[in-house]
Amino acid sequence: MPTAEQLRDEELLSIERERAAFERRQEAFFVVHRQLLPFGNGVPSNHSLDELNDAEKEWREACAVMDRIAAEIRSGKRR
Repeated sequence: MPTAEQLRDEELLSIERERAAFERRQEAFFVVHRQLLPFGNGVPSNHSLDELNDAEKEWREACAVMDRIAAEIRSGKRR
């Protein structure tokens, strides 16, 4: 069983990971948005779309970890 300190570290790391993933996703969205009309030529590059999809996936995975931790806290498994 992990110690309270290890659980807190996991919680903090999951928050930091979610925040970094959100910022990556946000930047990828802005890159795609700048390529759309009226700002760009209307056709986002495949690289930009791939980055947005990868960033979205990473963010959803980070959110899933945070959701799991929150569920453990609510159920009393974690304090």
